Amino acid sequence: MNRYCSNCGKTCEHIEIVKQKKSPYGKSRKEQFKAFISGFISGAAVGGALASLELIDRYVQCTQCRHLTLENKGEEFQ
Repeated sequence: MNRYCSNCGKTCEHIEIVKQKKSPYGKSRKEQFKAFISGFISGAAVGGALASLELIDRYVQCTQCRHLTLENKGEEFQ
């Protein structure tokens, strides 16, 4: 997709990157169990697809200067 990049000041090609958000839970077994229970409950409440969208961020990256812009826009990120 062609977009204007505010970092390099040109209209150029951009790519979409989806990254997983950092977990608020620790690495211990107890913290990982808390993360599992939290995910299970939110998945059961709103559905698996919507619950998984809470765990990701959508970025747009300029192919010229590699500048990343967070763009969690659209119905799926509301």
